[in-house]
Amino acid sequence: MSQLQQKIGPAIIQALIVCIVRFFTIPLSIWKGAALRLADRREAASGPDDGRAKSEFPVLDWIRTAWDGMIFLSWFVGAVAAILTLLGGMFSFGFLAGIGSAFAVLVYFYFSVILMSFFKESLILILSIATNVEKLVSKPAADGPAEAGEAQKQTL
Repeated sequence: MSQLQQKIGPAIIQALIVCIVRFFTIPLSIWKGAALRLADRREAASGPDDGRAKSEFPVLDWIRTAWDGMIFLSWFVGAVAAILTLLGGMFSFGFLAGIGSAFAVLVYFYFSVILMSFFKESLILILSIATNVEKLVSKPAADGPAEAGEAQKQTL
């Protein structure tokens, strides 16, 4: 019981960090990651086709990259939407209503990258399953169970 009492304090602090602090900082790290992946992809590209190995699932690969683009552009779209909301709210409802509406739009777009990243990660899971199936199907018959059986005989 005393060990539990010693661990309560650090556990509470870690829970607050994960649930509160990380909730407010994860959108920035998601957005920066998307920006860096897009920049790396652009640097690696030598033309319209980036020279990656051809996949049987080019649309899923394109969608995965497009999600990074949407995550990256979402904050710019949010800034424009906030400005339009500010102006529209100021002229329709008053200055404070315009500021409040613009702030709400900024908060929405700041945290929207979490949901977009969740959908992207779900897509990546599907893509990785499809890629693994593609690798298994394209594997030559020589790498199949017969060769594995011979390797077991040699180790015995």
